[in-house]
Amino acid sequence: MPDADAAAKTAMVGLDGVTPALQARSQATFDALIHAGRRVMGAKDFEAVRIKEIARTAGASIGAFYGRFANKEVFFSAIQEITVADIETDMRALLTRPSTGLAGDSEFLFAVASFWVGFYRTHRGLYVASFKHSRTRPGAWTPFKRLGRNLVSLVIMQLAPRLQRLGKTKTERDVRIAFQFVNGLLVNAVINDPGPLSLDDAELELSVGRFLCAYFGVPAIAEGKKNRRKPTGGRNPKRKATS
Repeated sequence: MPDADAAAKTAMVGLDGVTPALQARSQATFDALIHAGRRVMGAKDFEAVRIKEIARTAGASIGAFYGRFANKEVFFSAIQEITVADIETDMRALLTRPSTGLAGDSEFLFAVASFWVGFYRTHRGLYVASFKHSRTRPGAWTPFKRLGRNLVSLVIMQLAPRLQRLGKTKTERDVRIAFQFVNGLLVNAVINDPGPLSLDDAELELSVGRFLCAYFGVPAIAEGKKNRRKPTGGRNPKRKATS
């Protein structure tokens, strides 16, 4: 299974303004601050959050914050990069699970749909904050664009042989277009919640699964089975290390 902590640490390499944690105690403080940032973004507008509130939520001092992050902008970027690394690691874990490889074609697509909806639910606060930030900060949405491309590339590695076996002539571009629709739907659900399905509606992941099956011409025979499974995708914002 991929090393989640290593992936998150790698995400910090080259990020200006972040001081790497060199000791376990320093790492614990870094993790607590990241977790606190995720929590406050789930509860209020990040622009209105003050550094002392983040530090207080983390059980750390303002000095400890500045000892690890140059400013709130850098902190925001760190949260984005760690979150993106987490989601990619979790997707790799899902796709390398023996049960995923043995799943039927429609069950595979429903598992991917459940994961996709799941990480939007888990990290909705960060998506909202990034969307608002993108109005004044060019590139604020870039980590999520990169995430989308990378996740689809991972899915293609398992989906392409399945489609070929079924005699489907879908190209890589076709797969990326399918997930462009999925991402558009979920971003709209996060930002605007237009209905009739909300992000928390259990029917949403089933609808995404049905769409993927219809798009790729795969009979949705796993729908009932998926309806009995616990949704996946996107770990809890609180993690043991680097999150």
